[in-house]
Amino acid sequence: MRNPLLVSLVFFFGLTFHETCRADEYRLGQGTLLGKNFFLSGYGNFVLDAPRNGPMAVSVDDLSLFVSGQVNRWANPFFEIELSGATLFQQGSEPRSGGYVIPERVYNDARVTESDTLRVGKMLSPVGDWNLIHAAPLVPTSTRPLTTYRGFSEYTSGVSWLHENSQGGGPDWQLYWQPGNEWSQRPDSIAPRHYHNVWGAHVNWPMGLSDKVGFSFQRGELASTGGYYSLVGINTRKTIGKLMLESEAVSSQRSGPSSAHGSEWGIYGVADYAVTTHWHGIVEWEQYQDHQIDQRSRNALFGIAYKPEPSTVWKLEYVHQYGESPNVPTGWKAAFAVLF
Repeated sequence: MRNPLLVSLVFFFGLTFHETCRADEYRLGQGTLLGKNFFLSGYGNFVLDAPRNGPMAVSVDDLSLFVSGQVNRWANPFFEIELSGATLFQQGSEPRSGGYVIPERVYNDARVTESDTLRVGKMLSPVGDWNLIHAAPLVPTSTRPLTTYRGFSEYTSGVSWLHENSQGGGPDWQLYWQPGNEWSQRPDSIAPRHYHNVWGAHVNWPMGLSDKVGFSFQRGELASTGGYYSLVGINTRKTIGKLMLESEAVSSQRSGPSSAHGSEWGIYGVADYAVTTHWHGIVEWEQYQDHQIDQRSRNALFGIAYKPEPSTVWKLEYVHQYGESPNVPTGWKAAFAVLF
């Protein structure tokens, strides 16, 4: 690891957890207390990519550190810093990525009532389900479906009102608004689209312990073209015994300069079957039509996951791309993800 930024961040992570994990009560995946009011946790995702028409590479896909605080009713800060896209090894002579250190989320929650929270800062936009829980150990595949991030602003830098129906019997919902640009805007190499003046809403109906159905709306302006978009989406999850079924679909209308299509849409579905307590078989199918690309992306994924314990997972998957995709090539991917 010759990148000094990567070395420094890994050293910081290691030093922090050397000090905090000496406590006998610490268990992997459960985080640890920092003093009286703050909590430290995070996750790592280490990936081997072997695309059919590209060099094999090993990378730190994500290394994230969370610090959350519960000081009082009005002061409940949350901070996430992430190392993303750092190449550890790559075949051939092509340039390697040193990765980026990104302030992923920085916000404060003020609990207005038992059910309502005012959030101010940079947060994940509540579009679908995957975008809110995208930490690698918590999602079924290492290959992220285009439907879950490509056509909308993944982050909101501004204000949000969250309502959680703690008594059950009704939906949870969230309203949000970003005036202007994203704070601490991510580099183009990992976020080729940037957005202005974003606002939207998400409604979620819990249907048992993990089942749910949700509806999303988002409107904003593309920074590169000045055109506006209006997106609607639906997400659902259903568990039937050992089988977990999950799907998201989005569709957006676009205005502004001409492009290959006047709309952008996508849909994916995944089936995750628990063969045993530790072994899972996974099948996924996605179609995605990008408004800037003539041919649609159609990809099929077949994978296995081994979970020796809830906080760690090994994944192996093969993706076959039938169309044209900017981010999902045909090939193999292996990954190790851990919560700490």
